[in-house]
Amino acid sequence: MNKSMLRTVAVMSALSITGCGASSVPVATTAAAEASSEAATTAAAETVESTGTLTDGTYTASAKGMDGDITAEVVVKDGKIAEINYTEQDETAGVGDKALKLMADAIIEHQSLGVDAISGATVSSSAVRMLVSDAVEQAGGDVSEWKNREVKLEVKDETIDCDVVVVGAGIAGLAAAQKAMREGADVVVVEKLAFGGGTSIFSSGSFIAADTAEGVPELVEKWVKRNKITERNPLDMDKINTACAVSPDVLQLLTDAKVDYKLNEEGTMVPAASEQAKKNAENIQLATAKVKVKGGQALVNQLEDNLAENGVPIYFNTKATKLITDADNNVTGVVCESKTGTKTINAKAVVLACGDYAWNDELTGELAPDALHNFTSTAVSNTGDGINMAVEVGAVKSAFGESMSGCFAPDPYDMPVVGQPNNSYPFECLLLDNKGNRPVSEALGVHDQMIYFINEGEADYGWVVMDQEIADKFLKLDEYLEKTSEGSVIQAYKEDSIEALAKDMNLDPATVQATVDQYNKMCEAGEDTDNGKDAQYLSAIDAGPFYAVKEYDLTRGNYGGIETNLAGEVTDKDGNAIPGLYAAGIISSAGFFGDYYPGREALGVGAYMGFISGENAAKYAAK
Repeated sequence: MNKSMLRTVAVMSALSITGCGASSVPVATTAAAEASSEAATTAAAETVESTGTLTDGTYTASAKGMDGDITAEVVVKDGKIAEINYTEQDETAGVGDKALKLMADAIIEHQSLGVDAISGATVSSSAVRMLVSDAVEQAGGDVSEWKNREVKLEVKDETIDCDVVVVGAGIAGLAAAQKAMREGADVVVVEKLAFGGGTSIFSSGSFIAADTAEGVPELVEKWVKRNKITERNPLDMDKINTACAVSPDVLQLLTDAKVDYKLNEEGTMVPAASEQAKKNAENIQLATAKVKVKGGQALVNQLEDNLAENGVPIYFNTKATKLITDADNNVTGVVCESKTGTKTINAKAVVLACGDYAWNDELTGELAPDALHNFTSTAVSNTGDGINMAVEVGAVKSAFGESMSGCFAPDPYDMPVVGQPNNSYPFECLLLDNKGNRPVSEALGVHDQMIYFINEGEADYGWVVMDQEIADKFLKLDEYLEKTSEGSVIQAYKEDSIEALAKDMNLDPATVQATVDQYNKMCEAGEDTDNGKDAQYLSAIDAGPFYAVKEYDLTRGNYGGIETNLAGEVTDKDGNAIPGLYAAGIISSAGFFGDYYPGREALGVGAYMGFISGENAAKYAAK
């Protein structure tokens, strides 16, 4: 199955972009947003015409969301929906929970169930439609009529002038906007989705860092040691030194922006998780490992909030489509499209922070062809827009790209495990590669494992092998067995012998049997002399029935992209800077990672190079 087919449904359950948001407006402070919502509700009640009214009252309804049931009280006043108050919801922090509010606001404003889904969260959006449909029916309304009511949007092209425009509101874009703002620049941010954060919003939010200049050399050393260095893709030490040098300044910027974080003893910046993220973690199940509460959403949203407090607008649902240049090919702005019209943003400098290109088959096939076969959990907005726009004005693509290791998942469309440091299977199992060998401990963290499961010309995957005692701990095994029988991409098998199981896995039975026998000997001896797994997880696989489950590497995207210099300036084929154009983050990440992504560095590239690009863009704009 090629990647185009995989992408038809991959990640849609968490991050579909098939719909567009209701409007393209800058984010405001919380108080201003609430006031705006209240005003919209009042205006809607006064101006919307309908073919029938609802019976006043409060109606309770529920629907299945991305992460569980969503329950709301829908208040009808004067025959119209006046409030939609959620009493129970576990939607993904920063994504699904935002979609709930945006959908409620849109339905109330337009008094219609025909409003568009929120870009990036169609599952949550659909759930809101379903529960409001239920409430409308309870109130005596015609659901079909409500779904067919026209949603009128005011379409108006506009021109915006600023010093620096940042394209993308992930960690790189937010860091760039923060630094440019603090340098005194007039900054505007545009974001393709209805919410900021990109892939980082689903992450732990952590990256290795140093809080003093004296600690930078150790940070550089740590960065290098974490990477696999090959002749095929050597590290760029100038870039790494330059990025790491600003780590203390970036941590100070986070402090100034009121981000709640700590630098732990291991030298990792760890943001505190929000209450919603803690709630999300309660829904995640791992057979052995402890669930890690993720702070990426809190990091992103706190940076957004601080920009809003300082008057920096973020235009959501606004896709950048073309860079503006003058007669000398200086970049002087960007053209953006949204449901409410074209935005022409004139700027003295542009920072591209558009993420990776894993959802663009053409770019992936060109820059990271092996990644075409993999499933990915990168944000669905990551379609290489920034790369293509930059190339149109003379930028060059990096010679090397690669998929970023993720985590093992039997069902590549089941997203909650993304961002967890350990896999969901029981550690007592046996983990085999595509040859039937056991290359690594089953209990290691995901980034330490994935390098052993890179497969040329096919998806990266491993096989989990178990007997009944271990299989009883494997989550959703019966469901996976059933889906396998239905022809799903999921592959789970049950057999009475290892030989039959190996044939199901399309592996050499003799090799698999030898691997199982060696593993059982170590289990009997109580010591894993091959890979050092803790003795508490050693359990012989010696009594049928036996089980095997294919575990796909759910990658975090593709690194590489376009070439930049140490100042974050985008460069042309001759290595010269394209005036006015900067880039930061995974869009320009060649040289920061070796031939394999080791974890806890991607957000560092975004934060550090975002800081550098934002600073230099502001200085360029001030000339």
